[in-house]
Amino acid sequence: MDRDKAFKKILVAFDNSESSKQAMQKACDIAEQFNSQITAVFVSGESDKSFEDAKSYLEQFSTAKGIPVEIIERSGKVYDQVIKLEKEEGFQLILIGAHGKKGWSPFWIGSNAFKVVSTSNCPVITIQDYATDTGIKDIVLPLMDSSTTRQKVTYAALLAKACGATVHILGVSKSKSKDAESHVKAYMRQTERYLMERDIKYTSELNLGTKVPEACVEHSKKVNAGLLMIMTETESAGYFMDSYSQQLVNTCPVPVMSVHSRDTMLSGAAGY
Repeated sequence: MDRDKAFKKILVAFDNSESSKQAMQKACDIAEQFNSQITAVFVSGESDKSFEDAKSYLEQFSTAKGIPVEIIERSGKVYDQVIKLEKEEGFQLILIGAHGKKGWSPFWIGSNAFKVVSTSNCPVITIQDYATDTGIKDIVLPLMDSSTTRQKVTYAALLAKACGATVHILGVSKSKSKDAESHVKAYMRQTERYLMERDIKYTSELNLGTKVPEACVEHSKKVNAGLLMIMTETESAGYFMDSYSQQLVNTCPVPVMSVHSRDTMLSGAAGY
């Protein structure tokens, strides 16, 4: 994946809640490394905050950070407007605050975020309102016994190289079977080699026969991660996200980057 072409256009769903402010901060962390253009969209109709207040905050934030932020307003459903903008404007990364309890509906993570993560073609970073800002110096990369698990490795390497981050590989599976162990260890070795060839720092840990979401969260806390990367799978018939992804997006205190296997930037990435 070409760094010069990645993350050039970033979209932040912004409602002036604490979680959306954290999302904006994370967007700036990435924009500084990739010379990205940031657009913030405020969707009226689902927020009890005013567009003018949000615009005022963003203008001050943009000036203080020295990073231009385009601010736009849309009406309707948050997920509809975010996905529409992604498709129309070609955004390559979306950031969303997960629990803006005083902004969008408290059930937002089960509706707007759920549908954005499920239907977006580009990566989506979801951030809880209680997340701690630790930048992107440590990235947790879970590798499971599935055929698509390695596709996110290219994004992890891209971010780690740009941010000078360490990638923490976590080989994880709920199974302790010989097949699961063989697959996970093979994926870990391939990923270690891939990172080593690119002079990217990494650590490796194996955790089999465990509850996968809980293991990912605990490892993220252990290394003080600024980002946890996961693959998401959806059914073509509707908004379904696999249970591991749902649990992590819902509960992880660390920002979660969800990458979909249909992402066109990942052509051929499963085998690096």
